[in-house]
Amino acid sequence: MKKKEYRPDIDVLRAIAVLAVVFYHAHIPYFQGGYIGVSIFFVISGYLITGIIKRKIENNSFSFLEFYENRLRRILPALVVMMLIVMGVYYIFTSHLELLPLQRSVKRAIVGFANIYFYFNTNYFDQAAETMPLLHTWSLGVEEQFYFIMPALLFLLYKKLQGKLNIIHILYFLCFISFISSLILIQHNQKFTFYMLPTRAWELLMGSILAYTNWTPKNQRNKLVCTLSGLILIILSIGFYKQILFPGFWALPPCLGACLYIAGGNNAQKSLIHKITYNKILLFIGLISYSLYLWHWPIFVFYQTFPFYTKISTFEGLMLSLFAIIIASLSWKFIENPIRYNPFFKKRTVIWTFSAFLIGIILILATLFRHTNVGVIYNYTAPNRYLENNINDKKNELDFVVVGDSYLLHIEPLLSELAQTYQLNGTKNFQVIKNCVKKNEDQQQIQKYKDQWNTLSQLYKKYHIKNIFLIFRLTEKLSGKDIYYNNFSPERPLVYLPNKQLSPEQGFLQGLRDMILEAKEHGVKNIYIQLPVPEPKAFIPQKASVLHRFYNYNNKQINATLGESVEEYKIRTKIVMDLLSQLKKEFPDIHFIDIAPSFLDKEKTLYKVVTDNTSFYYDDDHLSYEGTLQHYSVYDEIFAHIKDQITKDIPKN
Repeated sequence: MKKKEYRPDIDVLRAIAVLAVVFYHAHIPYFQGGYIGVSIFFVISGYLITGIIKRKIENNSFSFLEFYENRLRRILPALVVMMLIVMGVYYIFTSHLELLPLQRSVKRAIVGFANIYFYFNTNYFDQAAETMPLLHTWSLGVEEQFYFIMPALLFLLYKKLQGKLNIIHILYFLCFISFISSLILIQHNQKFTFYMLPTRAWELLMGSILAYTNWTPKNQRNKLVCTLSGLILIILSIGFYKQILFPGFWALPPCLGACLYIAGGNNAQKSLIHKITYNKILLFIGLISYSLYLWHWPIFVFYQTFPFYTKISTFEGLMLSLFAIIIASLSWKFIENPIRYNPFFKKRTVIWTFSAFLIGIILILATLFRHTNVGVIYNYTAPNRYLENNINDKKNELDFVVVGDSYLLHIEPLLSELAQTYQLNGTKNFQVIKNCVKKNEDQQQIQKYKDQWNTLSQLYKKYHIKNIFLIFRLTEKLSGKDIYYNNFSPERPLVYLPNKQLSPEQGFLQGLRDMILEAKEHGVKNIYIQLPVPEPKAFIPQKASVLHRFYNYNNKQINATLGESVEEYKIRTKIVMDLLSQLKKEFPDIHFIDIAPSFLDKEKTLYKVVTDNTSFYYDDDHLSYEGTLQHYSVYDEIFAHIKDQITKDIPKN
């Protein structure tokens, strides 16, 4: 059987797909739906890979080893080089905090499980997933898993069940099941639907079905209509999709468009469609599309996160896209092509040994470099988040309980010291604001929150508690943004579980009200609520170190660049402050703790993030131990007052 002819139209479709993704990430106007480019790639991959397998099996020349050797030559070299350079850049410019998530994603991506990693392991104390330079490798994970399953499936159907089952019917069935699963699961778990093969397989299988049916219109006019219809569906999806529930149903139009375009085939040289799309620039971009996809995202992430978070303009986006194309061209010319087509690398022993070497190098380097603290010149101490509670089980009273989220954790060492100094008996309760969760939280996490709320209720029943401290990252509860000054951070405002119809503001207020009422019901005398903490604009101290080392910034310039001004603080906290004022009117006896003034500079216009060689933060918003010492006197005064009240309440003999 003759080798399948080259399809330049598919390279053009690759170009459309990769440019859609690149321009979407570059924030170019009218490309807000450019993320559908990945779905187009899935259709193309399903079509081409299935076509290869089908022809080889029918020709009795299919070899699993040969198939995977071709995939290794195609995927691995460029991927490894990109990873090595990304790790090198991060090794120079970042510290342990940002190396950990990169190290983990590198290890998973090199073995084809990036999508699974990003689904399961994007945790609270990791960077926002959108700032991870290997986030885009999730789609490679989906494709590589498809490559493992599809050859075995088709080979089995041909060789073991020959004549008993119609293969195309099985492909239709699998595509249908995957599509229905996507429609159902996206309503409950969009993250799984987006990242995982079972709910994305139908996009690849649409290409597989097209390869098996080999359908195309019979006459040239209908082929042109088919191609044009496909382009229209793709272009409309790119231009009009924005905040939609994707993939699900809305992945169908661009996937259908890709199928129609491919089915249109190679159109006549004189057609208008051919003249518009079949040009040398698009064909070249199609040829380098894999390298361009690999390189564009790390370039954008690096530009937008170093030395601190910034939003790129349209002009910057275009320049970055051009730069990515240049880098991709070099990758294609000097890495992809030489290894893919060089006869030396077609030798079986060579390609398997070479691949094992590359994978081994990546795994070893990823393991080694996670332990570095490169580039950090500002000292800080990350808090010990698991200090022993100060409960004296011989007493049925607790002088205080500290209730809160991760902000409780970073202040815990300070409170523990004060408890020992004033000989007070207290404990902590880690949770989120009662009855409030972030939007789209899964049921397992919600149950964990409910267990935490119940733990506090049990404390009330077991002990007589005199003072309660509520220490939460209050502004984050309303904005839902993990990093307020980071444009990547998704907004996930909270939902009040007993009444999901309440607005985030109403739910926030009701959640705090529930906590206050429960405390008062159990006889708590004093309720303290800590007001919002100033939040820097990047990860401290590594960003401060970069500014000092590479840009020669002094501390004043670093604070001005990364610190939050008083005006910015007022804007960020306005809604929270207004709601707390309303709460104060309802409960005049509650107390507010304001630690923000402890971080003011001499001019009292800016909240500092560093001083001398010390950082007040160990990430983008949590205080280091040195940072908590800045407001030691604020809590010292409160604990002294608590001790004084307890002393007065002790009955005299």
